[in-house]
Amino acid sequence: MIFKNRMKQSLKEGKVVFGPMVSEIRSPGIALLLAQAGFDFFFIDMEHSCFTMETMSDMVLAARAAGIPAIVRPSSRKSHEYLSRPLDIGASGLLVPQIQSRQDAENVVAWCRYFPMGERGMALARQHTFFEAGTTSETMKQLNEEVLIALQIEHRDAVENLPEILSVPGIDAAFVGPEDLAASLGKPGQTSHPDVEQAVRRVITVCRDKGIIPGIHTGSVDKAKHWIDQGMKFVGFGTDIKLILQVCKSSVKELRSLTA
Repeated sequence: MIFKNRMKQSLKEGKVVFGPMVSEIRSPGIALLLAQAGFDFFFIDMEHSCFTMETMSDMVLAARAAGIPAIVRPSSRKSHEYLSRPLDIGASGLLVPQIQSRQDAENVVAWCRYFPMGERGMALARQHTFFEAGTTSETMKQLNEEVLIALQIEHRDAVENLPEILSVPGIDAAFVGPEDLAASLGKPGQTSHPDVEQAVRRVITVCRDKGIIPGIHTGSVDKAKHWIDQGMKFVGFGTDIKLILQVCKSSVKELRSLTA
């Protein structure tokens, strides 16, 4: 049985989807919580967290049970096991970091897509199929269709090389990491700087030309609206850390006011 990626289907229909980045809470229950909150998906961050493969596996299984797609950001783009193992575990897709060249994109497709699109290793009776391989050719076809492959655009070289990068068949989305992109452009911490915004708008334009879904991570509703109005569809919103802190700080402020 193949998990239906409702988030990818929504993107194909031109809808906007929202989801946070999880990098601190290791409980599988976070998947149920985010599904209950109404998010369309969530990221499991393996690049900037202490998560193990076992932790990620538990979170993915919980996400599948809750009906919310889990997109894994692997710790590296440089080796097939960093990419194919989360997919074998059952992740609904990948957000592959540090992409800078067409060769990077070609490697991602080769390692993440089954024949005839790529060369992903054959292990069909695993968590991603609920341990039932089914008919080999049909299962491979369905998994190629359901898995979402997003490339993280977070370096000036990626922006410059974007037309070539997004010409590689098998890529679904280009997702801007604004903080890293700003630093790469020599404007650390200045995600609203004109040079950074110009680079992000180039990503949107190239995505439109290539038929690729544009995405970006945001930290506020205002920023989300700003980029949705310019064409972003795949919107990361906050992190588990920031969402918890925001609610806690607001609540504590109100509580302190009771005894002021």
